[in-house]
Amino acid sequence: MKPFVLALAGLAVAAVVLWSLPELAARQVAETGLSDAAWIPEPREALGPGERVVFLELGSEGCESCEAMKPVVQAVKDRYDDQVTVIFYDVRKNPGVAGRYRVTLIPTQVFLAPDGTEFYRHQGYLPLPVVEAVLHRMGVRPR
Repeated sequence: MKPFVLALAGLAVAAVVLWSLPELAARQVAETGLSDAAWIPEPREALGPGERVVFLELGSEGCESCEAMKPVVQAVKDRYDDQVTVIFYDVRKNPGVAGRYRVTLIPTQVFLAPDGTEFYRHQGYLPLPVVEAVLHRMGVRPR
């Protein structure tokens, strides 16, 4: 009975930690400024007329971290629709896309420059402030 109770307690702790990850990541960025943004390539000039970048969200329905990315993706669509093309691929339904973009973990975010080259990639939940930092370094500017 004791091993069962310990296993159940371990699962409960794991569930709480996984459920809290998006909130913890956002709090880390807000409180410390430390995030994956430290490894974003050097900034480029503002986008030229008619130039667009692409934000690919590669995930799947039912994946907790993928579901947590939905408001982030929607915020990017709402704030930068004139400069950023946002595309979501369900990699379980489209395994060819997963292979094309070398997805090994979901969610994966891939940012493509206007010329189609990969600018930045991230695996896991990515808070909106970090997404915006990447976009800014790509030349995307707030309206």
